[in-house]
Amino acid sequence: MPRIPIAMLILASAGAVAPAYFALGFTHIIPHGPDHILFILALFFLTRKPADLLFQLTLFTLAHSLTLGLSLYGFIGLPEAFVETAIALSIVFVAGENLCRESLSPWRPWVVFASGLVHGLGFANHFPAIPRSAGDFLPAMFGFNLGIEFGQIAVVGIAYAAVAAWWKHASYRNRIARPASAIIALSGLYWAAVAF
Repeated sequence: MPRIPIAMLILASAGAVAPAYFALGFTHIIPHGPDHILFILALFFLTRKPADLLFQLTLFTLAHSLTLGLSLYGFIGLPEAFVETAIALSIVFVAGENLCRESLSPWRPWVVFASGLVHGLGFANHFPAIPRSAGDFLPAMFGFNLGIEFGQIAVVGIAYAAVAAWWKHASYRNRIARPASAIIALSGLYWAAVAF
């Protein structure tokens, strides 16, 4: 479990449950979620078409929101080591596909959705256990999930700012997208080996 800042506990005890959990969700991505950051970057580096990126992010969000809720309510659960290994392998697959394709494959949406289901279980494993009443549970879950979404948006924004100068260059794919995807895939392989 991550350490919970005293300020967050004070906010939660004062009734500001959703904002407190929003901050915790955001920081679970930036700076404490390198695996989730790499997955979002793998989605980002597939194509320069905003519609394709938005489609993938929407599927990922729907999927991880579903399993986050189901897991927190106790309907589903898997061993943390299995979840972490599956998350790492999802990074490898998506980033690896970027090396061979520059547009959405017929199976890519299904892979992204399935990956989102697994990442949602990972988010649930790190949902902070701040004492709260039953009435605070839904605001806490909503705030945490919303913080995750804003963290993902921030990752995309930072990534775009970093490559904006190359965005429209003909060499963008070979000089930026493919090397970045290769590094992401290798990082995923390392995490999979460590988690396994």
